[in-house]
Amino acid sequence: MADEPGPLIAAGRAADVFDVGDGKVLRRYRGTHGDVEHEARIMAYVAERGYPVPTVHEASGADIVMDHVDGTTMLASLEAAPWKVVWHARLLAKLQRDLAKIPAPDWMLGPSVDPARRLSVLHLDLHPMNVMLSKRHGPIVIDWTNAGGGPAAFDAAITYVEIATFETSGPRDQIGQRVFAEAFKRFRRVPNFDAFVETACDHRLADSGITPGERVAVAELRKKVKRSDTP
Repeated sequence: MADEPGPLIAAGRAADVFDVGDGKVLRRYRGTHGDVEHEARIMAYVAERGYPVPTVHEASGADIVMDHVDGTTMLASLEAAPWKVVWHARLLAKLQRDLAKIPAPDWMLGPSVDPARRLSVLHLDLHPMNVMLSKRHGPIVIDWTNAGGGPAAFDAAITYVEIATFETSGPRDQIGQRVFAEAFKRFRRVPNFDAFVETACDHRLADSGITPGERVAVAELRKKVKRSDTP
């Protein structure tokens, strides 16, 4: 890939996104990155089963080329129309339930996993910044860097923790954040949810990429979940 592939249109915590023309974008990871070929394989796998993801055209090294999704992120839509918070929470829960219906193939699981267990494809980073609301194709789920296989409830718990601990400023945003997190939890309806939330908090705390403010919020959430489990 060229050093300057095209105009920079987005920059995340781990990667930059460039417009390379012809209706395509290049997602280029900075520093250490995951296996983009594995990421592309997972995206192709869920796409074949009807799940809404961008079509991948090329994946090698730190670069992955895929279709350019028109529209805005769910987060941008929430910021523009905060009164839609419950509607968006319901949509996010549906996207995750639909993903949970897709069984994880053997190549997506570790060698120690019992193949008899019912395990699903997990996104493991499904939050409002990773859902594009396409004008033509509806919601599209992006950024499959962390995807893998496992119990679907763990994916739901990761999403809840990310939503509940995302850094916000101002009382209005904080109220909206709490409403979104609790509405998502209600719509998702996962058995033994709090037990998975505790594990999800540990997973987030082990991530060097979270901000200091998020780290504090995750630790506080873990304490609350632990206290609620105490007889």
